[in-house]
Amino acid sequence: MLSFRAALDLLMRHTPLLLAESCRIEQAGGRVLREEIRADRAFPPFDRVMMDGYALRAADWRAGHRVYRVTGSAPAGQPAVLLAAPGGSCVEVMTGAPLPMGADCIVPIEEIARPGADIITIMDSFEPVTGRFIHRAGRDAAAADILLQPAVLLGSRQIGVAASCGAGWLQVSRLPRISVIATGDELVAVDDMPAAHQIRQSNAHSIASALGRGGFAPLRVGTLGDDDNASGKVLLDALAESEWLVLTGAVSKGARDFLPMLLDALGCTRLFHGVAQRPGKPAGCWIGPSGQVIMALPGNPVSALTGLHAFVLPALGVASGLPVPKPRLVLASGRLDRVVGMTHHLPVTLRDDGLVEAAASGNSGDFIGLLSSDGFVTLPPRSENPQISAALPFTPWL
Repeated sequence: MLSFRAALDLLMRHTPLLLAESCRIEQAGGRVLREEIRADRAFPPFDRVMMDGYALRAADWRAGHRVYRVTGSAPAGQPAVLLAAPGGSCVEVMTGAPLPMGADCIVPIEEIARPGADIITIMDSFEPVTGRFIHRAGRDAAAADILLQPAVLLGSRQIGVAASCGAGWLQVSRLPRISVIATGDELVAVDDMPAAHQIRQSNAHSIASALGRGGFAPLRVGTLGDDDNASGKVLLDALAESEWLVLTGAVSKGARDFLPMLLDALGCTRLFHGVAQRPGKPAGCWIGPSGQVIMALPGNPVSALTGLHAFVLPALGVASGLPVPKPRLVLASGRLDRVVGMTHHLPVTLRDDGLVEAAASGNSGDFIGLLSSDGFVTLPPRSENPQISAALPFTPWL
């Protein structure tokens, strides 16, 4: 049986990188960039006014001018205008406009004692400063500067930068084709009324939802009965159309846990089967005949959802070109019990003060109890290190 860290490292090392494809910027949010984005000009491209007010020469102020003639206006979106000759002239300016040529400071509209169409008077308490409220050309970036590197997740900030550079089409990682299949003769569809010995299928829906929220909406969501003969064709079809296959149930060592032997028989290569972790000890990973990644998770709902967050979602990020994720660290409000010889993914609740405490959840079948938690912290085995860091890796539920 592998340790959790060894199993995760093995999965990461066998996760194939997805191909890149061209994507319109309107659909690129949440995708992973696979190219450099360079500034196509200086940013900002001109000396930009940052406040509504009046542009003037600081030298005129120092010469004693307090009353100024308004000789023009400079709205945003128009070419720069020329400030009249020295001697107490100014130009009315709007935020975002090019700084009038010859001006070197801005007086905000709030500092004008007597505004007027032709003459303004500046408050005695205000003293213009050269360069204040002016965003100088090229201050943020020079033309050809690299603004976005490959292997970055495209969020609102990155999309805004790409749009400013004129990058209407972006090279991004192609979305993986994923199938999610839950196993069990006891499972019935959500819309069906289960008999006393049956339950509604929930794992595949829960996993598919988390995958979708993570940016990896599955291609297919289905179920299998506990019959390895009938299931073989379904799995072959899923492997033929998928690059990733997430299975739940039938992965332990019970009499009807057929998946490990079936995957072996279908020509899949076993990376690991059995992880020293709680919950999710029976979890396993196989590589399909064409390089597909197959993650087999236990059927208990807490184990399945934890395994998805601990293994599948980080690996999908790496497959998309992202670096191995660094966990978010949190502090616990009190002592959290560890398990001898096993990594413990312990459900926790985030408190208002920013600390976490163990959630009041039950066993690995208590998916309703997960509602009281916000995610889980990953605790090292008790025998591994008598002392653990005060900061613990935290994984939020998606």
